[in-house]
Amino acid sequence: WRSTPDSTVENSGTVQFLPTTGGRGTIIKVDLEYRPPMGALGATFAKMMGESPEHQVMSDLRRLKQLLETGEIPTTEGQPAGRKTSTSPKFDKWARSLAEV
Repeated sequence: WRSTPDSTVENSGTVQFLPTTGGRGTIIKVDLEYRPPMGALGATFAKMMGESPEHQVMSDLRRLKQLLETGEIPTTEGQPAGRKTSTSPKFDKWARSLAEV
């Protein structure tokens, strides 16, 4: 692929799907070239913010693997974040006593 002339980040690359030696899987090889806005400073900033192309490619490949193997991408959307109380009434009473101090 190659980015269009109006892209924010100029980039190009290739993706190869290669069989494994045992024939029981696939190796995905990604070669990526990009020119970040503001050059090396922009690349450093993107990396600090967790938005480096390397990180994004690995994340995208992980989601692709999940989709290919299970037919869906698991999420925590719509799931409760946790219990409001523990399974131990003793612990809950102790925790409440600390909150009152």
